[in-house]
Amino acid sequence: MSESKLQRLVDMINQIALNMSANGGEQMVADQVAQHLEKFWAPPMKALITQQPLGVDIGLTPIAQIAVQSLLKIQQAKLD
Repeated sequence: MSESKLQRLVDMINQIALNMSANGGEQMVADQVAQHLEKFWAPPMKALITQQPLGVDIGLTPIAQIAVQSLLKIQQAKLD
């Protein structure tokens, strides 16, 4: 997938996190965002966002970063 597709996904996650930000604390919101991504995003979308190197700034907000890490944990748990 191209860089523009990655940027669209980043924008989408940031918007989802912003929309859910009133639901509670940072970790709670991040978990809700991760659950949303797991439930509604297509596998290629989830793969693209979770395959980005940790520590590289791709434009995710702090809550969105935590959500992507949580999504990765959800995906790994499914494989176990």
